[in-house]
Amino acid sequence: MAKYLLSLVVILALMFSQTLFGQVENVPLTHPVYPFLKHLHIKGLIPGKSFFRLPFTKKEIQQVLLNVYENPNELNGNDKKMLEDFLVELELKPKENAVFIPSKSDSVQVISLNLFSNKDKYIYHFLDEKNSVAVKPLGSLRTVYKLNNGTSENALYGNLGFRVYGTIDTIFGYYIQATNGTIFSGSRELGIHEDKTLANSIKFTLLNSDFDLVESHIRYQKDWFFAGLSRETRFLGSGVYQNLVISDNAPPLDEFYAGVSFKNFKYTFSHFGLVAEPKDSIQFGADANIPQKFMVLHSATLQFRTWNLTYFQSIVYSGRGIEIAYLNPFTFLKSVEHSLRDRDKASLGFAFEWNFLPNFQAVGTWMLEDLMFSMIGKNYWSNKTAWNIGILYSSEFSTDFGLEYTRVEPYMFTHFNRFNNRTNDGRLFGTYLYPNSDEVAFLVRNFAFGRYPAILRISYQRHGENETDSTGRIIRNVGGDFRYVHTPSDSYYVSFLDGIRNDLFRVQFSWGFEIIRNFNFQLSCDYRKYQRQKGYFVFRFVFRFEDF
Repeated sequence: MAKYLLSLVVILALMFSQTLFGQVENVPLTHPVYPFLKHLHIKGLIPGKSFFRLPFTKKEIQQVLLNVYENPNELNGNDKKMLEDFLVELELKPKENAVFIPSKSDSVQVISLNLFSNKDKYIYHFLDEKNSVAVKPLGSLRTVYKLNNGTSENALYGNLGFRVYGTIDTIFGYYIQATNGTIFSGSRELGIHEDKTLANSIKFTLLNSDFDLVESHIRYQKDWFFAGLSRETRFLGSGVYQNLVISDNAPPLDEFYAGVSFKNFKYTFSHFGLVAEPKDSIQFGADANIPQKFMVLHSATLQFRTWNLTYFQSIVYSGRGIEIAYLNPFTFLKSVEHSLRDRDKASLGFAFEWNFLPNFQAVGTWMLEDLMFSMIGKNYWSNKTAWNIGILYSSEFSTDFGLEYTRVEPYMFTHFNRFNNRTNDGRLFGTYLYPNSDEVAFLVRNFAFGRYPAILRISYQRHGENETDSTGRIIRNVGGDFRYVHTPSDSYYVSFLDGIRNDLFRVQFSWGFEIIRNFNFQLSCDYRKYQRQKGYFVFRFVFRFEDF
């Protein structure tokens, strides 16, 4: 009897603390809670919650963890330990902090042996019934090493920064993360090719200087309504590994969003600011001629116990200011686009998540850009689609298995106006697969090591490239590059995977370990074998303070 009373007291305490401390700022996608949440989602322990749009707010994650804590029967000992750790970290259980600047809620000094303890470390931390603020330092030392046929190259670089986040009066969330770094030695080109952090910094890639990056958002949430402004990494899509709609493949998008969230329904209106390609060879500075570029996206999700279904539609437009017609959150965007003289790039699609058996989940996304009904099944070039489908299984040994197939038809993501292609700053902001490609991928994710899972991913990618001459000029366009649109001289009929083939077989392994609280290292090994060249290895090592 005493055991059950103790459990009831703990649950009531957690419910009370969640009511007091539920915060509405978003938790960044670099946080290791997300793989664990997906693990619980596959097991069917997070009913009525779609993972189509990420990140979640801290309050959402707190509620999910609390609900799982109240019904822990499906968890093994390792999962329960991880759940306990995240309950503490996300302030649903008593937590020990060490700070540099004391506050009314936290005064234990970090400049002592506490620096090497398992206390959570902050520059400043304050928490009461309605407000919170946290200031954390960020820092990392990173190295990339490439071994290719007996030759090697490397890059060593590091960065420092800070993160400030919190909530005001339980309804207004804020977040900013800024870092600045430099390369110490080795190949800049290798760093750019292997690390999106470097590739996304114009200061590093074009100005040949150091690299600086910032992500931030402000968010208002009251009952069922939410709205915000953000520049942050975002995932939109349902899959094992793919996020067809928006991913971290391109720099974070600038977004205004607003929406409503109920138990079984969620709707979001987003208006994004994108960076178009320059019109001439001047890439930056006062003389760069870069047109304005925007995207509007609507998503509506039905959420039920064992399945979720999302409908989404979007418009990419450029060369003019904000289009008032696209600011209406309740409209069919393709019809509006037609009424505006058919200048812009439209798409629509569906995504689903379905827990069809205990510990099994099917996921997928289908996206359509253009369709001529009379030419369906005839390989007509403008019938452009992309889709992925996958299945996930979560075993009783804290291990997830996934299998996924993705296919992108020729000329997908292109538009007759090249400034309307589906890119931000010259990079696809959805899937990393080029048009005229497909991929099959197998995933194993094990949580035996706790906070950072060990991940093995094996994939085989096929791609039909455009044929070019020695100068790089296209001599045969098969729809294999999002930067080159269909022209009247190109064939009106396509064959999937036509063109020059250089298929890629890839094996990736990654793992991380937290040495003491906040200090962790990450390791990865990546073997790549292209069809027309010998295989090579890329190794990465990161030692860092905090997850970023």
